[in-house]
Amino acid sequence: MENKILFLDFDGVLFDTLREVYLVNRCQYSGASFYDEVDEKNYKLYYKYKFLVYNIWMFYYFNPLIFEGLEEKEIIPSFNRALLNRNKELEEKFCADFLKIREDLIKNHYDFWQKLEKPYKFFFEIKNLYEKEKFKMVVASKKNKSSIVKRFNYYGLSLDENEIFAREILNNYPSKADFFEEYMSLNGYSSALFVDDNINNILPCKKYSNIKTILALWGNTAPDSVGCTEEEAVLKIIDYFKN
Repeated sequence: MENKILFLDFDGVLFDTLREVYLVNRCQYSGASFYDEVDEKNYKLYYKYKFLVYNIWMFYYFNPLIFEGLEEKEIIPSFNRALLNRNKELEEKFCADFLKIREDLIKNHYDFWQKLEKPYKFFFEIKNLYEKEKFKMVVASKKNKSSIVKRFNYYGLSLDENEIFAREILNNYPSKADFFEEYMSLNGYSSALFVDDNINNILPCKKYSNIKTILALWGNTAPDSVGCTEEEAVLKIIDYFKN
């Protein structure tokens, strides 16, 4: 009998976190206050192209394209060109500053921060299913662990903190898929199902035949993406653990 496990991303799968990320990036880029009114046209553009970013350092190249009002048709080619000329020293500084600003937001503006991230319907469906069926579930996200724990505690998801693997761990692996394969090998799991909203995290799983995937269309995906709705994903998870 197969020993199965469910791996879940956090941002764009369990919670809509884009408003928080937008405000942190805007603050870092322009010095704007968290409380300054959001330019909804700019935010809409940011939301539309966020699928390009799947690591914090990528915002270093993404933010100027959005906040400086680059012509929309130039966003994707300009972003791709920027990635060919990376400056890792500046990326590291950017990531450190980003995390400090997010830490300030959570620590000193907690009530405001609490309202920025909204749970998807999928979160509540998975929470209920997990509490009922007691299957093995792990969250793997490039978000910092403390903020994930705070969210789960607030919404009453009783997932052991040892089953949450955040950027502090995942940054040591070439991809989430490689982390999953090692985790499964060390803990005796023969099969896994992984839900993420970024195709760049999904594709590396193809090299492991025992890792099945679901692309979450309710998150930040490209317009032409092929994946599942929240309802379809829940049904696939139920079917996965039954068979």
